[in-house]
This record gives sequence, C-alpha cells and structure tokens, in this order.
Amino acid sequence: MAVAKTVQSVLKTHGLSRTIPAAVRAELIAHAPLAAPVADFQARLLEHVDREAAKLPEGVTWLAASDIIESVFGHYKSFAARSPLKEVGRLVLLIPAFLSDLSAPVIHDALASVRTLDVEQWVEQHLRTSMLARRRRALRPDIKTA
Repeated sequence: MAVAKTVQSVLKTHGLSRTIPAAVRAELIAHAPLAAPVADFQARLLEHVDREAAKLPEGVTWLAASDIIESVFGHYKSFAARSPLKEVGRLVLLIPAFLSDLSAPVIHDALASVRTLDVEQWVEQHLRTSMLARRRRALRPDIKTA
C-alpha cells in the first residue's frame, strides 16, 4: 500500500510529465528493501508510469488525477443549486471563473474581449432553451399588437 500511495501522491502533486518517473523512483527509494511480491508490483507500476510519461511531449505536464476537475464541478453544482431549475444551462459558462483569480483587470479584459451577442449566439447553438424559458413561453398569453 505504501508503494501505491507514494506513486499516487507524487502524481497528484506534480502531475504527469517526462521527468516524473525519476521523481517517483526517488520517492520510492525510502521503501527499500521490499519483499519480492511488492518489488514486482513496484516494477510493474514504474513501467506503467514510464510508458505513460513517454507519450507526452517534452516540457508538458498533464493532470494525473481528477481531483481538480471534480472540485470545479463541485463548485458549479454548489452555485447551480441556488437556481430553481436543476439543469445545465447558461451557468455552465461560469466554470472558467472557478479556475482563475477574478481580479478587476481580468474581469475588464473578459468583458472587453467577448461581446454579449457572441455569448448569446453560442448559448443558442450549444444549449437548449431552458426549462424556465419554455415554461414562460407556454404559460404566457399571446399578446397581439395593433
């Protein structure tokens, strides 16, 4: 268990990159000497880390755990819970805001670089009409103009 937890800890904190196999090996030295079955498990685990790390371009680090993604969706679900209808709608556009520091300059740049019309068009193309909008349309009496 200690070998598996050590590998997991290194991958979670440092991500997966071409340099990570050496870091994992350095951390695992503390567990030596190992019983034969544990040494075999460690060797197979290191081979797997080596194979996966070799697939990445040089200088690139990828997430090796889903913790961050789960946290982001947890924030989204918490925020969306305040909505009267539980559906993926326009609030999905808030997800990038959970991943950055929202300072005044960042907000200003975002508002200056994306037009409301573009957001509305994206929403229309990619998201269905919300349940609330459909309900309002169904229950609203037709208003005739002269």
